[in-house]
Amino acid sequence: MKALLVIDIQRDFVDKEGSLYFDGAEKVIEPVLKLVEEFKEHKLPIITTQDWHSLDDPEFNIWPKHCIENTNGARLTERLEKALEGYDLHFPVKKNRYSAFYNTNLEEIIKKNNIDEVFVCGVVTHICVLFTVEELRNREIPVKIVTEGVASYDEELHKFALREMKEILGAELI
Repeated sequence: MKALLVIDIQRDFVDKEGSLYFDGAEKVIEPVLKLVEEFKEHKLPIITTQDWHSLDDPEFNIWPKHCIENTNGARLTERLEKALEGYDLHFPVKKNRYSAFYNTNLEEIIKKNNIDEVFVCGVVTHICVLFTVEELRNREIPVKIVTEGVASYDEELHKFALREMKEILGAELI
């Protein structure tokens, strides 16, 4: 069964007042919402990841504070939150590292739902998207990257990550 994996479409990243918002991050919201509606229409699983940090997370030695657990900034962006409200096949995953597999239940969700193909969108292309796609491909799960649904604050790293995922990891860019 195919699934949609929406990576870190959170208020701190894609809303203009977010602590790690970058110019253009909001451009992924419409394509993501369109995908969500398509997957809901076909009653397919939708997995969302949320960066979810404690106040003293060591990641804050690298990045400014963001997506503090149980804060408004850590929530999914409002329109996505509303689109997923009450959808029985929505599986939220809270993570505190770049890979959505590290110390989470993502692998269990994939196995329990017999997921054998994953469509991926989200932010940031060269960080959480790349490291999660690498883990999916390590598990031999076919991946399709929805290019209009991924973004980065650095265009060169964005292009590098897309190329890396396609040429090295074997993901398909659509």
